[in-house]
Amino acid sequence: MLKFLSRLYFFIFLSANILAQDLCPPAYLDATFSDKKIDLSWWQNNSFGDLLFNECFLNCSTAVEMMIIVHDSTICGSCSGGWFRGSDGVEGTCATGMYPCNDGDDDNYAAYASYSGIDSTTELNAPVDSRLIGTADLTNYSTAYIDFIETYSYYEDASHNNYLEISTDNGESWDSVYVSSPDSLADFIFFNTVDISEYAGSEIMYAFRYVCTLGYGETWFVDDIKVYGGSEQGGSTCGEFLNYKIYMDGNEIGETEELEFTVENLENDIEYCFEIMAIYSEGESTASFLTCATPRGPFQVNPTNLNFDLLSSGDYQELEMIIQNLDTLNANFSITSIELLNIELAQNLVLSNFDDGTLGDFSNVEGLGEEWSVGDSALTSSQYLPFPSPPDGGQFAYYNDDAAGSDPLNPATPMLYSNPAFSGENPSFLVFDLFFPNPRGPCEDGALYAEDFKVKVSVDDGVSWILIDSTMQTGVWHWGSYMYNLEPYISEANSFRVGFEYNDCGGEWAYGVAIDNMAIKMGDSFTWLTVSPYKGNISAYGGTNDSIPVKIGAYGVYDNFSITDELLIESGENIISTQIGVGIEVSVEDSKTLPMQFLLHQNYPNPFNPETNIRFDVAKNKHVNIIVYNLIGQKVATLLNKQMNVGSYNIKWNGLSDKGLALPSGIYFYEMKTLGFHSINKLVLVK
Repeated sequence: MLKFLSRLYFFIFLSANILAQDLCPPAYLDATFSDKKIDLSWWQNNSFGDLLFNECFLNCSTAVEMMIIVHDSTICGSCSGGWFRGSDGVEGTCATGMYPCNDGDDDNYAAYASYSGIDSTTELNAPVDSRLIGTADLTNYSTAYIDFIETYSYYEDASHNNYLEISTDNGESWDSVYVSSPDSLADFIFFNTVDISEYAGSEIMYAFRYVCTLGYGETWFVDDIKVYGGSEQGGSTCGEFLNYKIYMDGNEIGETEELEFTVENLENDIEYCFEIMAIYSEGESTASFLTCATPRGPFQVNPTNLNFDLLSSGDYQELEMIIQNLDTLNANFSITSIELLNIELAQNLVLSNFDDGTLGDFSNVEGLGEEWSVGDSALTSSQYLPFPSPPDGGQFAYYNDDAAGSDPLNPATPMLYSNPAFSGENPSFLVFDLFFPNPRGPCEDGALYAEDFKVKVSVDDGVSWILIDSTMQTGVWHWGSYMYNLEPYISEANSFRVGFEYNDCGGEWAYGVAIDNMAIKMGDSFTWLTVSPYKGNISAYGGTNDSIPVKIGAYGVYDNFSITDELLIESGENIISTQIGVGIEVSVEDSKTLPMQFLLHQNYPNPFNPETNIRFDVAKNKHVNIIVYNLIGQKVATLLNKQMNVGSYNIKWNGLSDKGLALPSGIYFYEMKTLGFHSINKLVLVK
């Protein structure tokens, strides 16, 4: 969610002479719900004299024409990127996702400066130096200010800061009056007012200068650009500010001098609507645009009904639900059903609980350098990795990368693999307890202290491995319980092994991982349901793991398999039921739970033929793009390109290109992109 990061231009000024304008009202009121509480934040409209320039890029198709654009073409052979120009060098139109020109309107366009692509003359990423230029006549003014809003995406890729510059010699030379740091701003919306009174009395050019020395960096968004000319006194001309009044459902409920207010002791699942009014010694402003929100209970599940397609024998589909914790305390949870209990009680083909101090039915893969060990919480913990006791206490298998430290010349890739397990007529299942806090994310994110943990299976005695899952994350610092249906991977094999692989991203000083109670179980001929994780802990609201994805797997035990079932998700006194239908549509009353974060789910089925489902969550009303690319990065299909309201959605793709042509079998990538969120997943099309 985009947040207000700065309050830079909210000043309180005393003024005996108020210029002829309305008292400035608050704007962009945002209401964020939690348990029995709604947090309000807003921005304060302002004025600093005569408005000499005002551009909010109201029309996307003409946004590129509203200001002068100058690219430095001397620093690249085949240039791309910069203002209103994409990484492919093609001129663009506008960006989306910023605030509307007028509070409450639907437009959300902005100017943007894009990262560059490859310069074909050097085969390197093209550097960029690009200016978005406007003009203002300040000859009759003694003070002057520039207002604007900015934010970034891909800010972690930035190689340079950007600037607001002023020229008084028609662009021959430029002075920097503001430095925009992508690392500091990140993907927050940042409100700025820059005092340029030293240039009052002159005709000026001002430029938003995007500089990317290495290429393929960040994208900079700028919107709502205003230039004011004022009198000698300077400062705000809105009036003598006193405070704000808060109204809920038409009734005044409080006052504050801040730009935020918390409303507590509300009733959950009831909508409340709010307005804010600025109070000046000269009178009251008009009210902000009406904004509504609904507080939710501390424990939420979304969705509360999951519908799978009719399954043929051996088919496997996977859906995902999200468990959310809106409380201020961490919460344990468990997911139960008769089907899941059957798996837990099933016959063990391989079992290791590590309490005898050995790896049991497991062995370290030789030649990988670092190895898994066995120990208890007291002996294994280190300064930055406290191993908690597993749910049943005792010892566990672990690798502590924190204790090992950082050594790029000796990267840690320890892997455990099981003794061979017999693959019988009935489905086989993997069940284990996991501790993998992973607070800095996977290797592919490139963050400091990143790490990977992968569950794999081999049907050729460990010569090659098939990835089952690499997305587990149990929270800081808690255990979780996982189960997987192995049959989709081993159905043609007589025996198989299971492997657990840890990776510290090439010698990164990361954290570590532990497993316990690992079992490969033989289900009965009717066992079809898996849930991962089915036990765990959700962090308090605002924590790293306050929202946990749970994978629900359905396996076809015979042709035209259809069934319904119910999962009970429990956390303390909270019990929520989720209905599951396979080949049978199940529905409940419309869920009151709305997504709290943007999320692109893994498609199902995958691989697919002839069509697949792609689920995604939208946490804020925004313009959303979902695009499919081939292996060499060419766009082959646009699945979505429009403004979306908050909610969870599903779209189907039939493997056709935008031109209606059937695409060949192979690996493709699908990307979800909106302001402040970007995610890519892989899918496989088979013919």
